[in-house]
Amino acid sequence: MTDEVLPVATGRDLARDVRARLRGRRLRLALILLLFLVQAATALVFPFVVGDLVDTITLGGTADDVWWWLTLLAAAPVVGGVFTWLGVTAMGRLVETMISELREDYVGAALRLPRDTMERAGAGDAVTRASDDVAEVSDALPQALPRIVVSATTLVIVGVGLGGVNVWYLAAFAVTIPVYALTARWYLRIAPPIYLAERAASSRRGAHLLGGIQALPTVHAHRLEGTQLARIGGAAWESVRWAMRARIVQNRLFGRLSVAEGAGLVLVLGIGVWLALTGRATPGAVTAAALLLLRIVEPIEALLMIMDDMQSAIAALGRLVGVIGRSDGASDAADGEAVDDVDTREEGREARPDLVVDVQDVGFAYDDDAEPALRDVTLGMAAGEHVAIVGATGSGKSTLASLIAGVFEPTRGQVRRRLPRRSVVTLTQEVHLFSGTVEDNLTLARPGATRAEITAALRLAGAWDVVQSLDDGLDTVIGAGGTTLSSADAQHLALARLALADPGLAILDEATAEAGSADTSALEEAAGAVIDGRAAVVIAHRLSQAAAADRVVVLDRGAVVEQGSHETLLAAGGTYRRLWDAWSA
Repeated sequence: MTDEVLPVATGRDLARDVRARLRGRRLRLALILLLFLVQAATALVFPFVVGDLVDTITLGGTADDVWWWLTLLAAAPVVGGVFTWLGVTAMGRLVETMISELREDYVGAALRLPRDTMERAGAGDAVTRASDDVAEVSDALPQALPRIVVSATTLVIVGVGLGGVNVWYLAAFAVTIPVYALTARWYLRIAPPIYLAERAASSRRGAHLLGGIQALPTVHAHRLEGTQLARIGGAAWESVRWAMRARIVQNRLFGRLSVAEGAGLVLVLGIGVWLALTGRATPGAVTAAALLLLRIVEPIEALLMIMDDMQSAIAALGRLVGVIGRSDGASDAADGEAVDDVDTREEGREARPDLVVDVQDVGFAYDDDAEPALRDVTLGMAAGEHVAIVGATGSGKSTLASLIAGVFEPTRGQVRRRLPRRSVVTLTQEVHLFSGTVEDNLTLARPGATRAEITAALRLAGAWDVVQSLDDGLDTVIGAGGTTLSSADAQHLALARLALADPGLAILDEATAEAGSADTSALEEAAGAVIDGRAAVVIAHRLSQAAAADRVVVLDRGAVVEQGSHETLLAAGGTYRRLWDAWSA
């Protein structure tokens, strides 16, 4: 397993994506900003009214002189609250809609990425982005964006009000602006790489953890338990270290903000006292100025503190948009015509045009310094031919199937395919049922398939009786939160999904391994019916599957040691004969 991860969008790409998502919504955004502007204007009421009250009371005013100010003082928060609620609600709906579209785009983009990219990145990175990163964006942006808009508009409005009281107050506040600017500059320089590294470390942790679980048989076969645990532990501690660095940056940010706030308040109060002593300001004006300063400091601190949440959200957003952008720009033979996929790093023998797949002297290693998983493998498959691959755990069976499918490219040698990669379908023992109806699960393989086509595929895969036994037939909800199916029933549906896809080459990687012994014969018969008439590679966990194939390829430590028909290999008395005798016994 490598530490390679999926792409991350640059700042320019991220800005371009956001602009594209706002297209057609800019008038709505302008109206939301207007709501926040009105709300910010109500922030001026409290300081000015309190200042006038101080002067009125100081000058001996009566109750009749202050009742209007008290009424205004009580009404301002209500009006401001209403406009805040309207603005936050409208902004929340806008952002949630965009995040929903982002989530859908990411899942679609991840599914369109070349399979080798996903395999080399590891399931952990893709899953972490789909879960943790989407959650980070969903939690932060709907909360942070309204706060940013409120703070920005309040800052402008209150700044104008502070200058309106006396320009000296604005000048005093201006002295603190460099402190805030330097704090923001420091934070924007330090924080983004740390948050991005924290998200990447989380992905590596997930990749090692999920990869170890998915490859558990291989880990056991090669006695890599200690190595894999060390990788998981190292990735977990790396994630913790970056999380702690992020918290340290937060604490330093809060300390600098407190210093700036204290300095600004001392300056404004000092100037207010000087103006009052020289007769150029009333006590009420000084009070209003101090309250306005607190109002203007609050949105600045809010903006800087929100940056903390925003940095983490932007890092997560960049990881999502990076995959979306990569998928949009990717060109994969899966969407093209039949092609020759050739590894040009090494010349091989002349290609045979009669073969669907032509594997020539292929070697493959998962890491540059790792032992090769395949060594000098040569294998050709004709249209309609069924080839069974057998061997001990860790012999390279699934790796060879992945190269044939185009998941990986060979380290050396060549793999030529005479059909589009979209016409190659792999079915493994890990059958996943998506949350939805039976029909939804099946038509993933062929959107728009008719009920007649679905029924034919179900009958071919021996799954029609399974569907008929369900309460609502094809409309029965299965998967998470729905009706639970047995492993054998789920595998029958997966075979029906493969039949509906109608591939030119089917790869069954121990696709019936999870079934109990009572279901094995029915599943193997169904698998045989589904692959009948099409080229197929069968990773055989039961040698009865190999006996039914046109040709058997025996792997040992990544090398082909025998190949031929079942009868020929039995008569040869070699490795396959010993495997057959042990399995039969």
